[in-house]
Amino acid sequence: MKHLFLSPHFDDAVLSCGGTIQQLVAQGESVEVRTIMAGLPHKLPDSPFVHELHARWQAGESPVRTRIREDELAVGHLGAACTRLSFWLDCIYRVTRSGTILYPDGKAIFAEIHPEDVAAQLLPTVVLSALEIPEVIYAPLGAGHHIDHQIVRNWAINLKHDTPWVALKFYEEYPYTEDPQAVNRAMSFFNENDLSLGLRPETVTLDEAAVQAKIEAIGFYTSQISSFWPDLQLMDSVVRQSLLRTGEGTYAERYWELGYS
Repeated sequence: MKHLFLSPHFDDAVLSCGGTIQQLVAQGESVEVRTIMAGLPHKLPDSPFVHELHARWQAGESPVRTRIREDELAVGHLGAACTRLSFWLDCIYRVTRSGTILYPDGKAIFAEIHPEDVAAQLLPTVVLSALEIPEVIYAPLGAGHHIDHQIVRNWAINLKHDTPWVALKFYEEYPYTEDPQAVNRAMSFFNENDLSLGLRPETVTLDEAAVQAKIEAIGFYTSQISSFWPDLQLMDSVVRQSLLRTGEGTYAERYWELGYS
């Protein structure tokens, strides 16, 4: 069985689903992690926000290439295939046709999709080729309300309409789920679009090998660690605590499968 994880950025699938990915691979399943907003910008927008992020990441002269290498190491550590779409840029790099920065600051990337965002307009129209259609698609739920997560979520819903026999499971994005209200807020989208009745929760219990593999994989995202944790030791502890909360005392990751009632 083929499992396709749609990751808006170079770390989302591993942060949110790393244990599940490791266990699926260990069971002999075919697993692919596809990063969507994975393009290399030809010219960086003159954005103080971009400069701030690049300085924090300490990712050298080519931060996107650095993140690609990190992602290949992390996903490879879990045993999954690592692919990416090279023509969509992260929202922090996207501009309008006239050159206006679409998402100029931290507040904007967690707000509503800009009406001139071409990625938001075109990505949901993309269809999978017959050879790449999996049995299961995993996509972001929208916890945290990040622009790119919203767009990939919308695309996944369209893919479900195109291929209704394919199972679609939304993952709860970590570390946005550290906010106890993040999942409930994400559910408002499904309520407003009459999709909530079709959502069924599924908790995937993780063994110690899967938990350890996930933590080790997260550690490969060197440029991103400082955005969430002061060091790897605390990351290990906090990730374990989150998994235990999800499983109510047992390590687990949770998904929401979209069917049609």
